[in-house]
Amino acid sequence: MFEKRKHLLYFSLFFILYELTVYLSNDMIMPAMPQVVRAFAASNRMIGLSLSLFILGGSMLQIFLGPIADRIGKRKVMLAGVAMYLVATLFVPFSTTIAQFLTARFFQGMGSCFIFIGYAAIHELFDDADAVKLTAMLSNTTVFAPLIGPVVGSAVIKVAPWEAIFGIGFVLGTIAWLGLFTFMPRAETIKPRSDLVSIRASYLTIVRNKKFMSGILIAAMAITPLTAWIGLSPVIIMEHMGKSYGTYILYQLVIFSGFILSTMAIQKLGDGFSLTRLIRQGAGLAVIGMLGAGLVHQHGHLFIVCMFIFSAGFGLFNGALIRLSLTATGVSMNLTSSAMSLLYCVYIAAGVEIYNLVCAHFNYSLASYALFNVPLGLLLGACLMRFARQHDEQEPALAHSPQAE
Repeated sequence: MFEKRKHLLYFSLFFILYELTVYLSNDMIMPAMPQVVRAFAASNRMIGLSLSLFILGGSMLQIFLGPIADRIGKRKVMLAGVAMYLVATLFVPFSTTIAQFLTARFFQGMGSCFIFIGYAAIHELFDDADAVKLTAMLSNTTVFAPLIGPVVGSAVIKVAPWEAIFGIGFVLGTIAWLGLFTFMPRAETIKPRSDLVSIRASYLTIVRNKKFMSGILIAAMAITPLTAWIGLSPVIIMEHMGKSYGTYILYQLVIFSGFILSTMAIQKLGDGFSLTRLIRQGAGLAVIGMLGAGLVHQHGHLFIVCMFIFSAGFGLFNGALIRLSLTATGVSMNLTSSAMSLLYCVYIAAGVEIYNLVCAHFNYSLASYALFNVPLGLLLGACLMRFARQHDEQEPALAHSPQAE
């Protein structure tokens, strides 16, 4: 039993490394993006578009990967996906035009399509409490990337061309592939070949599940302000506000440390904690943070404190919200996770591009970003409270319903 758990721990660690590497591919290049667009004689709007296309690339394959993983196993699909990411990463530095750069980034973003495979394995291997704790820990990779990514990226471009950043991503991705090849579980139940009719019926069951669809939409809505900040903050802080790399890095460190602290707090909770309580508490903090950021946007340091509060609230409710959404359908976790990943990426890509258009209209001012968060924060809070209330009302019936394998 100990050896099995140790093996799963190593698998989780190398999966974390791969997820971190994929996100670092985006976040390390962000401080260099003003240089990239100048090198290609492009406009600042291409910075936000680069992020949107990277995220959109992460939505292209999931609908096919779920059935394939059910048929041939998660391990083979995961290893193939990491290999594809490595090939795409090699192509990015050889771009000669902004169109080639954006296209290469789109295909590199497809590497994130395979992350849901690891999450599906975790939700199948662990119970509710362990799954939420591990998911919260894994979610830290999406926050560590914007924390350390700008620092590493800024250091690299001071001593080397921006292309070197993708060399780092390739090396880390190679280490992750080797680790997953060694430790990702080989023995798993492979389901018989499914026909297109049954696959279609399964996906229809998933998308007709109101709890799943609303939960994923809310989760995407919640992370979009942070994702948009990652893409737009180099222009907002360094171009519009005229601040230094140091200030840019400081803002990122403060804002995203809120998420890390809240997810660390979740790890301290005992078994049997209430998922809906986490959602309600996190929603309260998130709304306070977003409204506060809009009110104090003229004071940069107060703005980042409020964004820290929003980030902490997001960290509290995110894992619980995803868990309740994924387990609501009664369909294969592979198919449910693939549908989630596809919708999640499409929603976020669309949301980031809306932020990009709004902020571009106002010359990427901090006010345009902060004030846009205010109505979104109110809507997000209302949606989270409604989701938690409906789950509590349905919980007695859910406790007696059959669970999907």
